[in-house]
Amino acid sequence: MWTWFLIGVVFLGIEAISFGLISIWFAVGAFVAMFFTHLPIDFQFYIFIVVSGFSLLVIRKIALLHLKGKGKELDRITKKKVKIENLELRGNENIYIVRLDGKIWEAICKETLEIGEIAEVEKIVGNKLILSKIIIE
Repeated sequence: MWTWFLIGVVFLGIEAISFGLISIWFAVGAFVAMFFTHLPIDFQFYIFIVVSGFSLLVIRKIALLHLKGKGKELDRITKKKVKIENLELRGNENIYIVRLDGKIWEAICKETLEIGEIAEVEKIVGNKLILSKIIIE
């Protein structure tokens, strides 16, 4: 009983010092296996593995729903108009420097843009804005 308890505490400690869901499911499995010490050790280990796997599926699914967010920041940024302030050439790709909501962003665009031109934010990929050229007719 104490062995599974200590294993659970160790996994909780790992979880406490990490920045993500890394070992919480193993802690749950160890704490559940702790109540089956009257069974042989191989059955206790099977219980630990099954409960840990089930916890992995359930906890991860719930955590992704709650921690992922609703994308309000992305909704606020998409479709905004930005002015190209600077242009950098990195390899064979144009990197555009734009200012959006007081912050400086790097951006890329399939079309070629010029400094001073206005473009629209389509989406964010990583830390770059994806722009589309505004065609004025």
